[in-house]
Amino acid sequence: MNIELQPPFPLVKEFLPKIKNGLVLDIGSGNGRNSIFLAQNNFKVESFDINNKNVKEIKKLATDLHLKINSKKNDVLKFEFKPQKYDLILAIQSLIWMKKSDFKKVIKKIKNGLKIDGVAIISGFTVKDRSYLNLKSVKNPISKNTFYSKSEKRYWQFLDKQELKKYFNKDFKVLYYKEKLIKETKHKGIAGHHNHGIAEIVVRRIKK
Repeated sequence: MNIELQPPFPLVKEFLPKIKNGLVLDIGSGNGRNSIFLAQNNFKVESFDINNKNVKEIKKLATDLHLKINSKKNDVLKFEFKPQKYDLILAIQSLIWMKKSDFKKVIKKIKNGLKIDGVAIISGFTVKDRSYLNLKSVKNPISKNTFYSKSEKRYWQFLDKQELKKYFNKDFKVLYYKEKLIKETKHKGIAGHHNHGIAEIVVRRIKK
């Protein structure tokens, strides 16, 4: 069977040789591009997504490819993080849709959920993102860099310059950090290109 797979997030592939082979938690796993890639590289994978369609897709791919992936429908705000359980935790553009206060709580749980020498790869939107500029022009923030969209029935929260890095200034070593603008041309209903402001970080836990 020919199965077309999306490539993994570039930082996952780049840092793979520096990550201890073990247990992965893929938060907001989407269509499973990172979960599938890591399972193919002999990692044990736990993943969850709030969208049941995505979970079903991962399960089907895992079955077709004869991979073992424990994929479930869940909300990160309800997920129980067990201390020092994971060798790798991924949160790739999956912590955007929440209040800033909840974002900080989830970051704390991710830090606690990593084993010593474990790695986290996290990315999110920054205040340079077009969505931030659009929301700011029509809405008042409910807290700093946080908005609620009634039409979408969800929160949006954005990162200040260097903010993501500041959450890992103790007991962690920053292996990679970058803020960048990416041109996006694929969104439906938006003519021409626009910029996404992205912050990316890779950290290793070095102390309890």
